[in-house]
Amino acid sequence: MINNMLTVLFGSITKGRLMRLPYLGYCLFLVLSAIGLGVIIVLAIGAGEHIIGGDLLQAQDKLREWFTVPFLMIFGLSLMLLVYAGVNITVKRIRDIGLPGWWVMLAIIILGSIVSFTISKSASSGLYNLIWILLLLIPSNTLSRENTEDK
Repeated sequence: MINNMLTVLFGSITKGRLMRLPYLGYCLFLVLSAIGLGVIIVLAIGAGEHIIGGDLLQAQDKLREWFTVPFLMIFGLSLMLLVYAGVNITVKRIRDIGLPGWWVMLAIIILGSIVSFTISKSASSGLYNLIWILLLLIPSNTLSRENTEDK
């Protein structure tokens, strides 16, 4: 089960499909993973301040010692893995609809960037949310699915 999940999230970026319900499940898993990562960092900061005894300046100095280059590299790698997995499952869902996955994803990113720079970041966020909802509502392309299963 875990091996299959890792394969869907991180494997085969050029092929594969993902139906609506599994797509929703994987999206929720990634969101909960990102929240968990944030909670761990907040707990580490809170624990550091509690250990110091509530002195904020001393806690900040201690946190600077803890959050060094290795920590930032691990944190950055974790974020990159979450983003990669999110893009990978989105491309698989786009392919399941019957569209060319990476080209549509590239168009979505370019369109979102244009909206962000010309209108606002909140409009861009709304666009991404609308696309996510559309990916959940548009059914799978069964003709395309049957053709790829025969090969």
